[in-house]
Amino acid sequence: MDPASPQLDPRRTRVVVVGIDTYEAGDEGEPDGPVAHGVRFAEWFMARGVPPERITALFSGPADRTARHAGLPYAVRPADRDHVHRVLLQDVPASGSELLWVVWGGRGLVDTDGRRRLFYADTAAEHLVDPGFLDFDALLSHYRSDAARAHPRQIWLVDACQEPRDPRQRRGPLPREDHGAGRPVTGCDQAVLFAARPGETAVNLTPSPTGLFSRELLAVLGDTPGAQWPPDLDAVAERVRERLGDEGQLLSRRVAAGPADGTPGRAAPDPGLLRALTDGLLAVDEFVDPGAREVILGLLRPEVRAAITRHGKARMDAISVVRTCWRRPGALQELAEAVLLCAGASPEAQRLHRLVTEVA
Repeated sequence: MDPASPQLDPRRTRVVVVGIDTYEAGDEGEPDGPVAHGVRFAEWFMARGVPPERITALFSGPADRTARHAGLPYAVRPADRDHVHRVLLQDVPASGSELLWVVWGGRGLVDTDGRRRLFYADTAAEHLVDPGFLDFDALLSHYRSDAARAHPRQIWLVDACQEPRDPRQRRGPLPREDHGAGRPVTGCDQAVLFAARPGETAVNLTPSPTGLFSRELLAVLGDTPGAQWPPDLDAVAERVRERLGDEGQLLSRRVAAGPADGTPGRAAPDPGLLRALTDGLLAVDEFVDPGAREVILGLLRPEVRAAITRHGKARMDAISVVRTCWRRPGALQELAEAVLLCAGASPEAQRLHRLVTEVA
């Protein structure tokens, strides 16, 4: 959401706040964890004029703490898989808003395909539940489709780790959730702010696992001018980075009216050049590795990274990366530099760099 966005009405805003302190996996709950931050986020929304009936909280914590939720002025449900799906895949899409906010605090990981996963409160310790995690990338795709066209503007704030999955926990790819995404729609403005880049751990305070990202984000939001709704998320993200030192990753994806893929610039490269650039990327081991690929793409400008349609297969992902970077001035060179940096100037990375320099 940028300063050019129209002034919206907080009374027509829809909010979902998720806070998970305890898991079926046996994590110990803390008195000032994600649930406490979720309550503070809800209080901030109400202070900005969002009606309590437009807020839904999904909280899971120790029994003595959850008993306090009965007195809250908004709806509170457990953060297990059934309730998360009911709220985010049924209740919210069936409603409407000028602006949707989803705030999530809890645990997460990045799977072997580079997809972001978030833990439900009832995710099992052995991670063998099918499916045991919320496929967050699939959920974002769902909300960019006609399945959620009643929410044309969206802000997602995620305070969760994006550590690579421990390969000892399960062999092979994790099962994917099918959220029933419809056709992509034009005019959807979806912005996502993460506490950590793929492969990183979200910063916590010590000794409590309170999310430092959530604390600083709440502080910055509390300082934003009350007259502007919504706040300028790019400015908010920049202030959070200043306070934390480059913590946080802003992924802002806007699908404007116009071409189906919403991409600007020159026409797609011819098939021969597209194949050469794709093969050049796939010759670099660091790009083929899902975790390393996320680090490479994380070095691109947020608006370039956000425009890439991601795929589970490395070759399809590479084609999408090349096509997106080709259409944006300077992005292909940025990609080649990122590969060169992450691959330690390997011969394959240098060949890709030379090819990009020739065609640029």
